[in-house]
Amino acid sequence: MERDLIDWKTDAWKNPGMVAWYHRRMVENRGSNRLKNEVEVELCRRFAVGKKVLDVGIGTGRASLPLARDGYVVTGVDSSQAMLDQTRALAAASAAPITLLQRDVAELGFADGEFDTLMSLNVMVHFPHWRDILAEWKRVVRADGRIVFDIHSQDHEDAVCAAKGLPPRPDSSEDFGNYSCRIRVEELAETASALGLRIAAVVPYSGLFSGGNPNLWLKHTLADGTRFDRLLSWLSSDQALFDFALFIEREVFAHLTSVSTGRFMVVLDRSADAESATESNQRWLARDRELNRLLASQPAASELAHLVPAFDEGWRGRLNSLLDWPRNRVLMHFLLSAWRDFPGRLDPVEWLDQRHARALLTWRHQDALDQVASGTLHDLAALPELSTVLSHRGIPLAGGLEYDLTRELIAFLATSVNPA
Repeated sequence: MERDLIDWKTDAWKNPGMVAWYHRRMVENRGSNRLKNEVEVELCRRFAVGKKVLDVGIGTGRASLPLARDGYVVTGVDSSQAMLDQTRALAAASAAPITLLQRDVAELGFADGEFDTLMSLNVMVHFPHWRDILAEWKRVVRADGRIVFDIHSQDHEDAVCAAKGLPPRPDSSEDFGNYSCRIRVEELAETASALGLRIAAVVPYSGLFSGGNPNLWLKHTLADGTRFDRLLSWLSSDQALFDFALFIEREVFAHLTSVSTGRFMVVLDRSADAESATESNQRWLARDRELNRLLASQPAASELAHLVPAFDEGWRGRLNSLLDWPRNRVLMHFLLSAWRDFPGRLDPVEWLDQRHARALLTWRHQDALDQVASGTLHDLAALPELSTVLSHRGIPLAGGLEYDLTRELIAFLATSVNPA
C-alpha cells in the first residue's frame, strides 16, 4: 500500500494541465496565498548556507529561482518533466541561471556531499517514507551542510484533540488524494540523531493560512469561516494588514512550538560528530518540552519572555504600533476568539497598550452577549410549547422575528451584565 501511495504521489504532477494550474496558484497574489509565498520563500532564503543549492521537488521554482537570481548555484530536480519545462521557461524569462534534472525524491543520483544546502518546499508532506528520503538527502549534503524542508505537525493534531476532546483524525494513507505526512518533533529528533543530523531550527508557521492543512485551534471560532476568509482576502491589497499578518507568522507563531500550528519548517545541519548531534538534539527537545510546559501553565508575559527572548519590549512596541490600523485590530479580535483553547491562553492585556486592550475586551464582551442572545432565542424556539405559539398554519415564524428579538435581548443583557 505504501509503495502504491508513493507512486501515485510521484505521478500526480506529471500532467501538463495540472502543472499549469499549480503554477497559476503559486504566483497568484490573492489573499492568504500571498502570505504563504512570502513566509515560505523567506524561510528558505534565510536558512540557506554556502553557494551550491539543490532544490528537491522544485515544482515551478518558487523558492529557488530567487536564489539563482541572487547568485547561488542552483540545481533543481523533479519527477515531473512538465514541472521542469515550466521552471525552465520561467528561469529564462527572468535571467536566472539554473540546472534542471528529472530525478526521484529518494534517489537523487548525485555524488556524496555535492551540495551546501538541500531545500525542499511542500514535498515531504506528500510521502510516508520520510525517513528514507531524509537519509538520501543527508548523503548529498556536505559535512556542515544544511537541509531545509517543511512538514505537517502531528503534535498539533494531538494537542488540539486533547484540548477539545476530539477523536484523532483517521489515518489517510488509503486516501491517496488527501494523504498528508504528519510527524512529531520527538520522531524528528530521533531520526535526525540516528542520521547524524543536528536540529538547527524548527519554525512553526501557517498559523493564519491553511495551505491544505488548517490551524485546528482556529476551528469553530471567529477566525474560521466566511468572515475570516473575507478578512484575509484583503491581504492582497491592504499592505498594513499584510504587514501585521507577517508579524503574526514571523514574530509570534515562529517562536512557539509544533503544537501551535499545523506545519513547521525543519532546518537540519549535517554534523561530523554523530554523538554531538544526538546531545544537541536532546538539548533542543528539552527546551521544546519546557516551552510546551510553560505554555500549558498560563504563564505571565514576563515568564514567557524569559524563555523566548524575542518577546521583549521592542516586540511589544511593534505589536501595538501595528494594531493602530483598524483592520489589524479586527484580525487580532478574530484570533483572540480562539485564545481560550490555544496553548498558553495568555492574557492579551499584558501585551497590549491600554487603548487596544480596552477595545478588544469590549469587542469580546459584545460577542459574548451576541452568542448568549442567539443561543437563548434558538433554544426557546425549539421548545415544543413555544414552537406552537411561534407558528401560523404550520409555518414557523421564529426566524422572521429573530432580528427584532435579538436586538431587544442584547439591549437587556448589555444593561444587566458587566464586561468580563
